[in-house]
Amino acid sequence: MKEFAASNPDETLLDVLENANDVITVRDAETGETLAVSGGVEEMFGYTPEEFTARSIEEYSADAEAFDREEIETRFEEARREGEATFEWKVKARDGTEFWTEVNLSRTEIGGRDCLLSVVRDIDDRKEKESELERYKRLVSLVSDPVFTIDEDDRIDFVNDAAVSLSGYSREELRGADPSRIVESEEDEDEFEKIHRLADAPDDSVRLEGTVQRPDGSTRTIEANIAPLPTENGEFSGAVGVARDITARKEREEHLKRFASVLSHDLRNPLNAAQAQATLLREAEGVESDYLDTLDRLHERMADIVDDVLTLAREGTTVEDPEPVELRRAVEKAWESTPSDEGTVVVADELGTVRGDPRRVRRLFENLLDNAVTHAGPDVTVRVEPLPDGFAVTDDGPGIPPEERDSVFEYGYSTAERGTGFGLNIVAEIAKAHGWSVSLGDADAEGTRFEVTGVSR
Repeated sequence: MKEFAASNPDETLLDVLENANDVITVRDAETGETLAVSGGVEEMFGYTPEEFTARSIEEYSADAEAFDREEIETRFEEARREGEATFEWKVKARDGTEFWTEVNLSRTEIGGRDCLLSVVRDIDDRKEKESELERYKRLVSLVSDPVFTIDEDDRIDFVNDAAVSLSGYSREELRGADPSRIVESEEDEDEFEKIHRLADAPDDSVRLEGTVQRPDGSTRTIEANIAPLPTENGEFSGAVGVARDITARKEREEHLKRFASVLSHDLRNPLNAAQAQATLLREAEGVESDYLDTLDRLHERMADIVDDVLTLAREGTTVEDPEPVELRRAVEKAWESTPSDEGTVVVADELGTVRGDPRRVRRLFENLLDNAVTHAGPDVTVRVEPLPDGFAVTDDGPGIPPEERDSVFEYGYSTAERGTGFGLNIVAEIAKAHGWSVSLGDADAEGTRFEVTGVSR
């Protein structure tokens, strides 16, 4: 304003006032008299410049009783003294609409007259976003899982209370810190490179696992899902992550591995020796007895139980590196190992591909198909068809009695004489490890239908 005031101030001032989108007022610096108001006042306040000039500040201030004129006078005095001042002001339009504005005051000379120039800008959208941001911050601070963000320089710039508690560091120590100094990643690849690549795929996220080294020397194992922050230009501008303390889960998995080792060595070896002794009695000693036949069956059942428990110990862990699995191929391979020469499996053409562990997906189908053969007979017909978020396996057997439907996935459930009671529980554990759900569906007339849902494709 000072620059144009030195040359033809009247024309320049008029041009600015008429074309500015914000509301601009010019007041005498000493008396406060309003000298001019821009045309934008009609769109913002609903008053013509003449009507606006004739009204007192209280009339277009929101909640006039709470309006602090003294505060505004202080700001005006600051502008007179310092040359500029800024404040936020809630105003009221002619129709009663209330909204927030930002007022920028500056002292200048126009046409040789000492003036205060005020620029009033509607910031209601900004205030709403700030309020929404505060709500989000409050919500995030109350989330029980650790939440954090990293900036474009791969430094921590926000942590909620749960993240502070998990790490053992103060909020001040975490802000600006290099995450790799706090969390030791188990990834072979640079985790930041994986995160940066998400800028090209903003709907994706990466899962990282690592160990938090706490100041007191203790450690916690965490799992974090990290997604990029929104950006307009496609360049990496930071990321947000939600972590989870999986220390207890990891300890359980280690216990299961040790348990599986004990089963493999301490149970299978004596069992193999017992089976060998029974074979020697038959072949070397020429013993033939119904008791030996019974002993063979018991040995086989024990071997089946050991195999199933070992499978549970392995399959109960989370699938960490899923890959594309063609379901038709998995079903065909599973059917090849099913003891049925007369049965039929019908696979829908549109079954598609899912993301998972190929070996475990095949084992899931093996157990479902074996369950069908065991309960429906060797000439069973099994259909495998797609669901909107998964697939279904249906047989034409006798079905499951209503009173037993709630128990089919529990340990030990079996209606077959030779069943171990682990087969369907293994199916449930494999589904859970993938993040899927398995349930009993409604078969048409007879038979059993298993539905696997929540499947990632």
